[in-house]
Amino acid sequence: MTDANPLPTTIRQVASLAGVSAATVSRFVNGKQRFTSEVEARITQAIEQTSYRSNPAARSMATGRSGMVAALVAGADNPHAAALVKGICRVALAERYDVLFVDTLLGASAQRELQRVMSLQVDGLVIAAPLFVGAGEMLARYGRPFVDLLRRADPERPRAAPDTEAPTAQETAQETAGALLGRYLQRTGHRRIAWIDCAAEAGARERLKGLRQALNAAGLMLSLHTATAATAEAGAALASSVLLGSERPDAVVACNDALAMGLISEARLLGVAVPDEVSVAGIGNTPFARYLTPALTSVDLHATDAGAQAMEWLLAAIRGEAQTRTTRLPEPRLLVRESTRPRA
Repeated sequence: MTDANPLPTTIRQVASLAGVSAATVSRFVNGKQRFTSEVEARITQAIEQTSYRSNPAARSMATGRSGMVAALVAGADNPHAAALVKGICRVALAERYDVLFVDTLLGASAQRELQRVMSLQVDGLVIAAPLFVGAGEMLARYGRPFVDLLRRADPERPRAAPDTEAPTAQETAQETAGALLGRYLQRTGHRRIAWIDCAAEAGARERLKGLRQALNAAGLMLSLHTATAATAEAGAALASSVLLGSERPDAVVACNDALAMGLISEARLLGVAVPDEVSVAGIGNTPFARYLTPALTSVDLHATDAGAQAMEWLLAAIRGEAQTRTTRLPEPRLLVRESTRPRA
């Protein structure tokens, strides 16, 4: 009679079959050390013959690490968040770390999601989502490294520990994006500029701050509109109130590309020509922004590179390595396309 629930193969059995020590198998399986091709071939063959699978729980107890990190973002359907996660996963998986992807907008609350992540004993966190009052204290008590890609002056906003702080350039990238658009619109003759805001868009507050500062320097005012979600549908829903008011703006800046795309689509149905009657711009440079008709003017935030760099900082902190403060992300870049044009 065959045992329906055979005991799992142990690392010592694999080591015995391969003719090496259990420590050698452990270092090979966890990617900590390379060996000669002959030794690696014997270990691989032994693993295949025994169907050995490493035990994450046992490894965690032995090393104090789970081999898992968390990425907190706001909006799984947000292209900027998706690009961040792509960069995060690219680095983490190459270093044999699993990534727990958490959308703070889908859970009951950001606080509950953060508590859940901590209960899983992740080795560190990358935070790219608005959090809540008291989050800094929770993270401090947790005691694991984290990198906050939305660092701001708000004292209630959690900050990374000294050895996981992002360089200063990262702190101002969101503001720089808004400022680039503000200066461009001012130089090209735009005088009545509207901003579409959304609390669900991570970084929107900093983007607005940069835009407002650039326009204030030129003596220009800004009208504000608030979307209920950071989506194209929400941008379309706002189009009539933004474009058919008594004083139509000659330029609209949305806090992300999706809102701008929705606005452009609805503007066509409303009979408002973009860019002839109104210029429209977004922030984020999502992959399909240039394929819109008209192609969308946007600011590239290099989200994939930002995610990858954040994970490199985090893993270095987890390993206890000294941080290099010379690392800098690419500067935000304004990409002028057909959705905007100079005014007379």
